[in-house]
Amino acid sequence: MDELADLVQEYCASEHFLLLEPALKDHAEPLLGFWCAEAGERVTPGSVEQALGQVARLDLPLEARRSFPDLLREFIDYLVDTGRFPRAAGWRGLVDNAKPGYSRHFRQDGSVRGETVRHALPAVGRNDPCPCGSGRKYKKCCMELLG
Repeated sequence: MDELADLVQEYCASEHFLLLEPALKDHAEPLLGFWCAEAGERVTPGSVEQALGQVARLDLPLEARRSFPDLLREFIDYLVDTGRFPRAAGWRGLVDNAKPGYSRHFRQDGSVRGETVRHALPAVGRNDPCPCGSGRKYKKCCMELLG
């Protein structure tokens, strides 16, 4: 993504960047660079959402993080409109589709919602048969390994 990183710098020095709202400009270059690195070589719906989720967790002012999808959309428009990176045309829809989900990352107080942790194994009582299938009681078999 070195090519995109270079384009981020060009964008931040362009006339298009000067027309942005001041709130979008303050942290634009590091945010866009971070997103490019997180999204990876092939931008897919999953990589867009994952990269946006990582941006939401950055230690930056809340307004900069909340307005990032708008900044990203402006950057993509710049890439397409100037012909600098025509492949980015398909990214517009991906960002637009991911934007509502991105907004749900934030709580009312501005903190970021965590992800639910799901345990792979069902709850096992110490006197139940061990889930490994040995036939022994859990407490005498795998409790120390799994517990």
